[in-house]
Amino acid sequence: VGNGVTDDYHDYVGTFEYWWTHGLISDATYRILRVHCDHEVSEHPSDACIKALVDADTEMGNIDPYSIYTLPCNDTGSLRYSMVYYNRPEVQKALHANVTGIPYSWETCSDTVGENWGDSPKSVLPIYHELIAAGLRIWVFSGDTDSVVPLTATRYSIDALKLNTLKNWYPWYYNGKVGGWSQIYKGLTFVTVTGAGHEVPLHRPLQALILFKHFLKNKPMPS
Repeated sequence: VGNGVTDDYHDYVGTFEYWWTHGLISDATYRILRVHCDHEVSEHPSDACIKALVDADTEMGNIDPYSIYTLPCNDTGSLRYSMVYYNRPEVQKALHANVTGIPYSWETCSDTVGENWGDSPKSVLPIYHELIAAGLRIWVFSGDTDSVVPLTATRYSIDALKLNTLKNWYPWYYNGKVGGWSQIYKGLTFVTVTGAGHEVPLHRPLQALILFKHFLKNKPMPS
């Protein structure tokens, strides 16, 4: 699971903390967010919370929130190309996609999904417990420059699982360089990738490949 939304309460606490500790928002806005934006913010935000979120967005300025140290890219060409490509009938057939004949076109970030998906749980922590108990091997990884689903949010969520630690926090290496950090729990491995945004393979392809290979081999990240 890469930079995945996990639990509304811990995700919001961790996200606001990330914004503040990375100098993206003011002290005053951070305090207001902590007071007025609780775990219900995704469904029933208060007026004070909405204002604080707007203020936070203004204070962050023109950055790429999915990779805060990457220059914003205003070229939408790749998005257009992908939408044209994935809406081609032969491509959808090859991918076994749209087998139900959905009447609208595929989009990279479709509002249709958000407007019609009504069974999204506020927390998937119980699902993690269920899968871990069933013996499923789970790895969770976070690019550390993502401010949308930041590593602080994921760390709070993992901590809420109350899993026993098998190997404490340690740096992992590639070509003699620190590639990130990792901690191994009973039933779950957490890995961070230094300098990567929300899409880890896009920003750090080599480190992402190393991570993927170690997951497939069921080996800890190299130390």
